[in-house]
Parts: sequence; C-alpha cells; structure tokens
Amino acid sequence: MELTAHALLLPLVLAALLHPTTATIDDATPGLSGGFSLRLVPSPSWNNTIHVNDDGFLHLKELVGHDTTALRPHVRFLPGRYNVVTTVGTGHGRRTYTLAMEMTSSLTWMQCVLIQCPFQQDPPPFHPRMSPSFRHLAPTSRLCSPPGPDVCKFHVTPIRPGGAHASGVLGDETLSFTGSAPVVFPTVIIGCAHSSTGFVSHGVLAGVLGLGKTYPSLVPVLLQRHGLHRFSYCLFVPGSANRHGFLRFGNDIPVDTRRMKSTRILYPEHSSYFVSLGGISVAGTQLGGNLAEVFRRRQTADGKWHSGTVIDVGTSRSVIIQAAYNVLEQTLAEHGRRLGLPVHHTSSGLCFRAAHSHFSQLPTVTLHFEQDLVLTPIQLFVVREQDICLAVSPSPDITIIGALQQRRTRFVYDLAASRVYFTPENCNDGWGCGVQGL
Repeated sequence: MELTAHALLLPLVLAALLHPTTATIDDATPGLSGGFSLRLVPSPSWNNTIHVNDDGFLHLKELVGHDTTALRPHVRFLPGRYNVVTTVGTGHGRRTYTLAMEMTSSLTWMQCVLIQCPFQQDPPPFHPRMSPSFRHLAPTSRLCSPPGPDVCKFHVTPIRPGGAHASGVLGDETLSFTGSAPVVFPTVIIGCAHSSTGFVSHGVLAGVLGLGKTYPSLVPVLLQRHGLHRFSYCLFVPGSANRHGFLRFGNDIPVDTRRMKSTRILYPEHSSYFVSLGGISVAGTQLGGNLAEVFRRRQTADGKWHSGTVIDVGTSRSVIIQAAYNVLEQTLAEHGRRLGLPVHHTSSGLCFRAAHSHFSQLPTVTLHFEQDLVLTPIQLFVVREQDICLAVSPSPDITIIGALQQRRTRFVYDLAASRVYFTPENCNDGWGCGVQGL
C-alpha cells in the first residue's frame, strides 16, 4: 500500500475584527510599511507517517490497509503538501477552513452549499447565505467563465497530472489571517464550488488557496495595491511535532538576492510561474539529447499548449515530461548499478535496494535554468522500508518542480523584476522555516 499526502498546515486563523492590532488590507491602505508573519506547522498525521532520521533523508512508513490508488493514481504517495488555514466570512457565517496552497492557480475556491457529490472536509462546507459579507459577482465580470445571464460562473482545470477540476459561482468575501499581527482582506474573489472531481481532501481540506501571479490571486493584489513585489519561502521538513515556520508578508526577507542565483519568470499573462529549463545533469554529466527543445513550451496544431517548466509548492513531488524523464531514470539506474545497488521498479517508480551507507554515493541532479539549481540526494530520494526511491514522476505534457525538490532551498520571487532567486538554506533553522513574502 502507498502513502497518501499528509498536509503541513499553515494556521492563518481569525482574530476578532475589532482587535486593536488588526490591519485591514483594502484599496484605501496606502501601503504596508512593516510586515506580518503567519505560522506554518505540520499536521499531527505528518509525524505518524513521515520522519527524518539523522541521515537527513525523508523516511516513509507504510500504511496498512489504506489504498490511495483511488485517490490519485498518477502520484501514489505525496509527502510534503503545504496547506493554509484561513477564516472566511464575517458575522455568524464566519468559519475557519484549511485550503491547499497552489501556485499554478490564481483562484481561491472552496466547497459551498449546495454541493453535488461533496468530498469530506472539516468543518462543514461554507454557506454563503450565512455570511453577511459575501457578495455574488456580476455576471458581466470579465472573470466569469463562461459569461452567463444570471450568475458569474467559474471552471478550474488543472495544469498538472492528477489535479482537481472545480466549477461553481464567483463572489467576493472577507478572508482573515492571524500571525504576528491579524490581517483582514475584505474583498477577495473566491469561487464557491458546487461540483468538483479529483480533489484529495484527506477529510479536512475545503478547497484551494490560489497563489498564482495573475488576478484575482492575493499575490498581484499585494503587488499592485500595496507595492509588495517580492515573496519568498524556504520549505522545512518537520522533525518533531512542534516544528513550525512562518508565512511572512512585508519587509521580512533578510537575504541579499545579489548573492543568489536566479532565472527569469516567463509568460506574465499566465498564473503559473514558468521558467526556462535548458537541460539536466546527473553527477556533473549533462544528459544527452536536445532536452532544451523537449522542455520548451509550445503551442500545438490544435491550439493547446504543451510542455514548459513550472515551479509550484502545491505539487508535492516533481513531475518531468516523459521524454526527459526516461533519460533521467535510465541514467540514475545505471549510476546505481555501478555502485552495486540492486535496481527495481515499484508503483512509486525507480528504487534502489540500498543501506544508509550508500547515501553519500547517490548522485546530485542539476537543473540548468539561466543559472543552475543543484538538487542533492536528500531532495531527490525518499526512504521506503529497505528501498531508496526517486521522488520524481513522469508527466505526459509538463515539467513541475515540486515541494519535495524545493526543500532546503530559499526561493525569492521578484514579480517587478520577473525573476525567481534561489540559494541553499537550512530551512529548519529559526525564522527560515516556512513561506514568506515582501
């Protein structure tokens, strides 16, 4: 049996709206001179299934009698999912929900009453009529898809394999967050989903918090209305139940990007954070073939877009477009055989039967962006019982650098400069654990 995704929870819970330290973020706010920090903590279930030994590797425990193939067939175990908790609504309709964090979508959506084929969540789904601050968007809004005569509809389609579809109606609502200082966003566009497929809630999640780079995501709102043009994160791996980090907005990134490597963020009109990937090296040797062409995003004859490379914390383990993945897997398998390691495939993909003493011999993988991003074995592999397995999967049509491969690295996204910066960092040290923004 395989391991399901177990969430890291980012509690962004409501403070009373009349609390004297509450900051209300609206069009009248001239700018955010300071910052606020929102806490990131693991869910209790994380430590029951995933732990980090002294070797630094992620160890996955088997779940007896729990089959996840029906939940998400393409990726059979998903450690490292990062989620947020936010309070939606005001008055008696106010509820606190856990939402999956997505960087490939700019729409925040959640289950709302009434629902067709609902998925399990905790607490029960949001009821817009119970919240005095919820307002339906006009059906003439440019955000409506498709435009309708009566209500403003939406439909979300995933960019990654196994992603969720959702549809319903759009409205604006108050979202409240609490960290170092409570903050209230009074008019956030949200989707009230009345139907969805493919969403894995784990009995808790209510929907998705969209952190893409286009409106109506909170990211461009902070950029355009308040001049907060950078955000940053450093994803930690919890080693104990009290491990936590922070989501920071404001002047809270104590790093000098001039000392960091970087690459350009492409396609400003697209929600996702596309970057240019020119090739891959294993143990310092570049893989053969014209991988730059394989990774290049292009439009096919039927008008659909194919390939391209995206960075996303909402994708647990990276996926690499099939043609490039085949070359990578073959090269890693040959490397393992040269080390004398038995190579085999499981439902999770490529695995080595290896002891801890072999960790230091496993290869690094270098992603050739404009400047190189080096992935260490700790970022590439997970330990499953007596196996060390590659935490990367093939994809039919896109490459996504996911959360597991982003651990132990500081990322800074500068939307004004259209660049993403990165540098190695121990994300489990103090302030550095978590997701931040400037």
